[in-house]
This record gives sequence, structure tokens and C-alpha cells, in this order.
Amino acid sequence: MKRIVMKRIIVSACGLICFLGLAAPCDAIDAFDRHTSYWVKQAARKSKPIQDLSSGEAASLQPLSSRVISPCIVVQTNQGNWAKALIGWGFRKNKDKLVPVLLLERYVTYDRDRRDVAVAHGKNVMLFPGFEFDFDIGQVVPPDMGADVAFNDKRRLVSLKGVKLHGVSGSALPAEDPKQYDPNGHVDVRPGDFAGSWKVNADGRWQGVWEISVDDGVVSGRYTSDATKSTFPLKGKITSTQVRHRLRFEVEFAAASQQYDLYLWTSDKSHMAGTTTLINRTFGVFATRLTAKKPDKKIKKPSKKISPESRKPN
Repeated sequence: MKRIVMKRIIVSACGLICFLGLAAPCDAIDAFDRHTSYWVKQAARKSKPIQDLSSGEAASLQPLSSRVISPCIVVQTNQGNWAKALIGWGFRKNKDKLVPVLLLERYVTYDRDRRDVAVAHGKNVMLFPGFEFDFDIGQVVPPDMGADVAFNDKRRLVSLKGVKLHGVSGSALPAEDPKQYDPNGHVDVRPGDFAGSWKVNADGRWQGVWEISVDDGVVSGRYTSDATKSTFPLKGKITSTQVRHRLRFEVEFAAASQQYDLYLWTSDKSHMAGTTTLINRTFGVFATRLTAKKPDKKIKKPSKKISPESRKPN
């Protein structure tokens, strides 16, 4: 079923009533993805833990960005791991009856001891009244099986024993520099041309996003894996030789480092290609620059005055 941003709850062809605040999928890394374990903890520090959350209370939270408008929560699980999730309320049609449901649109749980390594992740998990969810394993579980949250018959998301639940109101990320650097604003290749977000595919084995920063030729940043949603630091340098469109860096995994040797397209500076080496094996790599998308003017924050549950389907 195609996901559509809506301000009304509408019955779909498959019998599911679509959720208020569902955002359109985006290939580029977004504000939710950029909230790594550090920023998840910072978001939790900005708010007090709450016992439960209703749809009306969730609608009063500020969105993470103009494109990520669904309410966001942070959960410190009963095992001490940190999870983030985008959520939405709605109904599912069952014959002539509407059953309330809560949707975990996207969630990622980070290992408490390994920083940005994800132990569970997923999307589009539906909770009916009485269902419980364990963020540590990313599964709906029966009662008394170590769940972290439950969706009760009052349509509230409830934190269970030993769990801290936080509503996130606005992004915890630092404000971005309003001045946009244009790598095509000059003919030659400069160190800053390598900076930005890049969609990478290394031999079909390692796919994800690089977020690269450059400071006086020194490269730093992170790699977020599409497969696991884990984030790993990267560091390197831009060559000081006459080959100014060459970049070398390594991604630091827990047990090994993966080296990259790349060349930037000198025409439009929108692609990089080269090789990567891991444990003495070399593979091909291709990366494409991710350009920031302009906010959709039609996307608006859900009304604070009207709860999604108070709206009746047409």
C-alpha cells in the first residue's frame, strides 16, 4: 500500500485506516536517522520520563524536521539500551468495527555498550490494544515476557516496569549553517567539495550513507548501514598531491577497519568511485551525492487542538 501524508483518517482499499502524520519515504538520510545514540540521549535529557502517552499529547510534540513530522519517542529499555521510534495512531477496520491501533513507523535500538551499533530495527509494526513490544529484540511479545511498552485499551502507549519513556519535542541536533556550500560554485576541486552526505554501494555488500565533514584537509564523519542501521565513525584525509580529487579514509568497525580510496568526479562533483579494502580483499565502490530536498509546503504539523482519534472517517 502506498504511504501518503494525510491530515484526515481515510479508509484504504485494504481495510486499514491510514495514520495521521505518516511521512513519505525518503532515500536520503533524514533527521530521524541523524539522531544517533548520542543525540537520542541528549533528547531524553531535555524531557522528563513519562508513564504513558496519548495521541493528543503526541500531537503536541514538535516534529524532528519539516519532513519528519510523525511524533518521535525515546525509550530506555529495561535492559538499558536506548531506542528511538516514530509513532502514529489510527484504526483498522474489522468487518463493521473500527479497532484502534498504534503504528511503530520506524524504530532503532542502540546497544548500551557499543554506542551506535543497532541491536534491533524495523518499521511498520502495528500494536493492537493489549499488545506489548520489546525494543531490545524488536518483537511483539506476550505479557510478562520483558516488553518495554504496551498499547492499552484506552489507546495510550504505556511504559512498563524498568523502562523510561520520553516524548521528543523537536530535534536535538545542532542547528545547521544556513549558508549552503556549493561544490559547483568553482571550476577547480577543493577539499570542501568532498563534504556532504553520500549514498554508497561497495560491491553490493556495504550499502548506506556517508556523512563527511572536512576541516583543513582532515576528513571525519560517519557511515550508517542500510542493512543494520548501525553507525560507525570514519576518518581520513584528502591527498595533498596534484591529484586533488582523491580522497582516502577508513571506516572503523568493532573488529576491523575498512579502507577507501576514492576519486571525485571533476565535472559536476556529484559522484565518487574507487576501491575499498577489508582484511586484504579489495572491492569496487560507487557513491552519489545526496542533495538536500526542499520542504514540501503541503506537509504541515498535525493540529494540536484535534486528536487523531477524535476524527471520524468519511
